[in-house]
Amino acid sequence: MPIHDPEAALVTRSIQRDAEAFGQLYSLYFDRVYRYVRFRVGNATDAEDLTGSIFLSAWRSIDRFSPKHDASFAGWLFKLAHNAIVDRYRRQRESVSLDDIGASVACEDESPGTEHMVEWRLTVAELHQALQALTAEQREVVLLRFVEGLSAREVGDIMGKQEGTVRGMQFRAIEALRRTLSIGREERARDR
Repeated sequence: MPIHDPEAALVTRSIQRDAEAFGQLYSLYFDRVYRYVRFRVGNATDAEDLTGSIFLSAWRSIDRFSPKHDASFAGWLFKLAHNAIVDRYRRQRESVSLDDIGASVACEDESPGTEHMVEWRLTVAELHQALQALTAEQREVVLLRFVEGLSAREVGDIMGKQEGTVRGMQFRAIEALRRTLSIGREERARDR
């Protein structure tokens, strides 16, 4: 990781226990980590709490991050997030409600007209149905790759899989989503 990269410099300073530098990393990554956690846990309050504990854990263990061995700081941070979510599910055995996520995201929209809200709810319902057709690992790949924008290598590091395996899971997930969503559109078109 070249030091002329501003993020790399922040990481290096953070490893040296520079709280201000870590605060800047927190600002850079909070929204992305929160969004990932929010999609996984389904409730804003729990997502805020878990995201806070993830960053606390990152601060406590930043000295274990190695730019030479870890794919990227983002990949390392999302691996912490992934592990925290897995631990949470092991403890609580809760399920994620994408309906709740859709409602809260729609409520956060700055211009929620009636037509927009109806379209949004249909989109969320379709997405919810399509995502349920995927395996848990495929959902994880889709979320990390397309919502969080991580590379296949970073996703592989987070999930403990080879990059090629992640790409295969991604391909199968996209195909399953395409089939499920096209079936849904065809059914709606017949109903009209």
